[in-house]
Amino acid sequence: MHRAPVAVRQARESDAAALAVLWDEFRLQEPLTGLAGATPDVPERVRSRIAESDRAVAEGGSPSYRLLVAFVDGEPVGFASVSVVERGLLAQTCAVLVDVVHVSDRHRKRGVGTMLLREAVAMADEIGASDVVVNTPTRGRDVNRFYARLGFAPLVVRRSSPVGALRRKLGVEPRPDVTGELTPVQRSMRRRALLTPKRSSVRL
Repeated sequence: MHRAPVAVRQARESDAAALAVLWDEFRLQEPLTGLAGATPDVPERVRSRIAESDRAVAEGGSPSYRLLVAFVDGEPVGFASVSVVERGLLAQTCAVLVDVVHVSDRHRKRGVGTMLLREAVAMADEIGASDVVVNTPTRGRDVNRFYARLGFAPLVVRRSSPVGALRRKLGVEPRPDVTGELTPVQRSMRRRALLTPKRSSVRL
């Protein structure tokens, strides 16, 4: 039986509606902590992420995030969310983190996930990253087997807690809400400003 080839490219604004459908499929299949019950404005988040990547390229840099979409016969059948992350104080190079990979049910076992991961490897080569790291659901047996066959090994156990619940456990008073009315793009710019080291004004 002939299989149509899988094509992968970066998401565009015109993909927002299709990505919203794929995202809903993912949420139903992978009820991860912090995602279950969440109803993000996926089209708006797609647009803000694309704008952020385009802005980085326009400024002469390399985007730190890519949203990849896989197509079969022109139909969107899967996506991957890929970020560049720092490995921490003891690591000398950054890594590429694949935090979500989703393929629609009727297009699984056709190489779609593999093609999405190839793009993550290409991004790692592009920026000189030492590793590709993937997030996997703890109870996703088939998913974990897929990654194990590709050579991914367990590295750390990452636990998550809602900020409100953790604040109560630690007895921390909430700070005044200064970001609640910001748009996703404004929140992203605020995060980047906080993470970017400030240049010293002192000249030696």
